[in-house]
Amino acid sequence: MATAPASCERRGHLLAVSLALVLSANLAAAAGAAAGAGGFSMEQACAKTPHPETCKGVLGEIPEATAATTPRELAEVAIRAAANLGAAAGTYASEQMDMVKDNDVWQCLDECSQDIEDAISHLDDSEGNIDDSKFNYIHIFLDTAEKDSWSCDETCKDTPDSPVKSALLEKNKKFEEIMNVTNALIKLATGGRGPVLTPPAAP
Repeated sequence: MATAPASCERRGHLLAVSLALVLSANLAAAAGAAAGAGGFSMEQACAKTPHPETCKGVLGEIPEATAATTPRELAEVAIRAAANLGAAAGTYASEQMDMVKDNDVWQCLDECSQDIEDAISHLDDSEGNIDDSKFNYIHIFLDTAEKDSWSCDETCKDTPDSPVKSALLEKNKKFEEIMNVTNALIKLATGGRGPVLTPPAAP
């Protein structure tokens, strides 16, 4: 079982990522505030994703998403939104690990939080700049994850039902859905082309 300091360190990392992403999103929103609405709309793009309601529900609350005028702009916003949701889910798991007494629940939280943190490491855009290389790198990860993603449901299948387990699975479900939405938006931005299969070095 992980020690409390390790759990605190993981939670601190997730909180730092979340704060950096919020700052990045606010800066990008300010830069894009003057963009006018053209023939492209968030609603139309969300309708082409596997989870339209999740897409509209999450991105609709982000000013830079509703102001996006191209699929690429919206996809970049979705990448940051996915990372934020993942950070929230990971932080919840880490916090609960410090409090639960049941070993099965702790194991469920631990394994899920590690998988979530790994996903965030691919999505994290702390510097606020998603160039073509990073865009392709994320495309590769999401394309692979969509076909062979982890499943907290599988990890926690033998864990006794509890409010903690239910809350974690719900947060993870939303995170997985927004990742699938983001992958669909990236494909829309690239005209349906797949990622370059030789990925650049991870940032």
